Amino acid sequence: MTLNSMGDTINVVVIGNTGEGKSTLINAILNLNISMTGVGEPVTQEIFSYKVPKSQLRLFDTKGFEIESSQDTVNTVEQFINECSQDTDINKKVHCVWLCVSAQSHRWQPIHKKFVSLCSKLDIPCIVTITQSYGEYEQYVEFMQANVPENAFVIPLLAKALGLPDGSKIDAWGVSDLLKRTTKLGNYSKSKIAREKARLARINALNKISYIAKKTIGGTVAALGLLIVINTSMGFRDCGNRPGFWLRLTLSRSQYQAKIKQYKQCTDQNSNIRWIILISLSGSVFVGWYTFLRD
Repeated sequence: MTLNSMGDTINVVVIGNTGEGKSTLINAILNLNISMTGVGEPVTQEIFSYKVPKSQLRLFDTKGFEIESSQDTVNTVEQFINECSQDTDINKKVHCVWLCVSAQSHRWQPIHKKFVSLCSKLDIPCIVTITQSYGEYEQYVEFMQANVPENAFVIPLLAKALGLPDGSKIDAWGVSDLLKRTTKLGNYSKSKIAREKARLARINALNKISYIAKKTIGGTVAALGLLIVINTSMGFRDCGNRPGFWLRLTLSRSQYQAKIKQYKQCTDQNSNIRWIILISLSGSVFVGWYTFLRD
């Protein structure tokens, strides 16, 4: 289940209980009847998408949550939102969720709280849309504003004009405010996602550079250590045997002392070379292990 890449489009998932004014709201925005066959583009068997004319918004209408048997629908919608949030393409993510609740039913159920929490977890802006806002709806709006989390917004509206028994009517209102707020939140959400994506890309690039530098420097140091070992080992000298008693009998005192001094200088040099080789070889082995095997 994925969204089509729509360039500058803001993807809005519309959810709510059956009979709470969700379809009426979408009809008013699109200026058509979404119940007509072939109007929307199917995303799944329970989700249809509609592009709002002359707007960035694309609405994803979900099947209404039935009071008794809504779990399958809930799971489908939740899975859809989760999968979209994991997509690396910014244009395939969900940028806003409308949770439609009716001011006339006064419902605020666990399923509503579940989706508000999901939006908070995924950092998706959520607008609790108070549909059918007429009569004494203000008290319910105040209740909702006091009970939803800070990351959720409450917008009351009346999507369709309402005729009254006395022949008068209440004009539709609030829809344009909803669209403006959604566009603003959606663009902010997309820019926030883009900044985070750029930040992660910079971190990954720096990690790659650091890794390459580590391997390059480590390999160079290890190679130089081995080169030192090889070159130094070529400096070993054959000192021969230590001048003994019989040589002393055949040489003068000064000649014998010169031989002793020469032998000592030779063996001292060889001893220094051994230490250099030992230290260089140990360093090369450590650097090689730390650089190539430690990971």
